[in-house]
Amino acid sequence: MSVSLALVPVALTMRLVMGKENYEKWVESSTLRIPTNFQTEREIARTVRTAGYDAEIYAGFLKTHLNGEDLYCFWELIDGKWSAAFSIHDSREDIERFIEAVNHSAGKHVIGDGIEREYDTDSTSHPEQLIRPTVFPTNFRDGELLFKTLKEFGVNPVRKGSTIVCKVENSTLTFHGSDGSPYYVEIKNAPDMKKMYEYLSEVDEDYKRCLQSVVYEKLKKRVAEKKMAVESEKVLEDNSIVLTINIRS
Repeated sequence: MSVSLALVPVALTMRLVMGKENYEKWVESSTLRIPTNFQTEREIARTVRTAGYDAEIYAGFLKTHLNGEDLYCFWELIDGKWSAAFSIHDSREDIERFIEAVNHSAGKHVIGDGIEREYDTDSTSHPEQLIRPTVFPTNFRDGELLFKTLKEFGVNPVRKGSTIVCKVENSTLTFHGSDGSPYYVEIKNAPDMKKMYEYLSEVDEDYKRCLQSVVYEKLKKRVAEKKMAVESEKVLEDNSIVLTINIRS
């Protein structure tokens, strides 16, 4: 599914917090599927490439970019029928341009039936629905660390009890948390949810780096208290740190 693969850090975090069943429901509600008349994966790849787009295997799925790296679809075979799976937050204009190009390349109508029906239930076709808040869980547990991370991002977070509020462009993000439970974030007035996911993905990565730094300093302090010594430090490719500790007898 396109959303489950679109932003891996956020997606994996949400799956861990929400649980498999709730996460899959969220993915399903965020996916726009356009039915096709394609018979085989090879036919899809040939037609799409002739139309000027790519068709590459990614994580076991056939993936096509529509507009740079940020807008793409996955081709899914469900009950013997092929569909193109997009995020409901993708540009309708880009999707329609893609459909037109693919149909022209095929020399017949192979994709697009039902797109109007799908968009009828999509909030992107009803601007007034943008005022509705979108809420989903995060993996943030440490309020102080989350506040510090947001502050370093330059979004000027404000504390309201255990709640943290900040503004990103025209959107308001409110992080709610208590009793050591994972925070959940409420997003209001987001004209482009995909950008919000990208932003939260970056926050997620920085939060992890800050958490790693805190753990690192605590570990070194405990090593010193135990009268041990750090013999060497090595930073790996994934930015994790390996410490070799000399235990003095």
